[in-house]
Amino acid sequence: MENFIHSFQVSPEVCDGLIEYHKTNTEYKSKGIVGNRVRNYVKESTDVTFFKNSTDPIIQQYLSELHKAFIEYTTHFKIQTLALEPELGNNIQYYPPGGGYKQYHWERTNNSYNRQLVYMTYLNSVDNGGTEWLYQELKIDAVKGLTIIWPADFAWTHKGIVSPDQEKWIATGWFKYA
Repeated sequence: MENFIHSFQVSPEVCDGLIEYHKTNTEYKSKGIVGNRVRNYVKESTDVTFFKNSTDPIIQQYLSELHKAFIEYTTHFKIQTLALEPELGNNIQYYPPGGGYKQYHWERTNNSYNRQLVYMTYLNSVDNGGTEWLYQELKIDAVKGLTIIWPADFAWTHKGIVSPDQEKWIATGWFKYA
């Protein structure tokens, strides 16, 4: 049976550029928020929001590669008529050793009902890191450039696999109806 989780590859140069964007950004940087507040026992991260209308070249290059991945996803599942676009704000997230999104969750909740698909790109490779989907009984390793797209609903409940001794960088966001 199909699990509707599909992967693609983003260039290593874009991954490096997104990490640098995170490191040098001060305007949109904050501790990771869950439910409108910092909860390190749930999610321990430093997030930088980037916007789909950004003029930054690395953000535009990433969004271009992400668009190709979206087209491949919709073609693979024969849903080319799905009129979705990235949400306005998306995130580059840094997880320190021992940090991560530690609890199971899904992406379509009360305030995010318009989210249809989730995307995530691993910006670096992490031993004993990655993502785990509960109901699909699936674990995917964090490999630099690997981009995953999957449905946003509760059936795709997932969490990060926390590395005790390595940092992890991801870019993540959502596709919503245009």
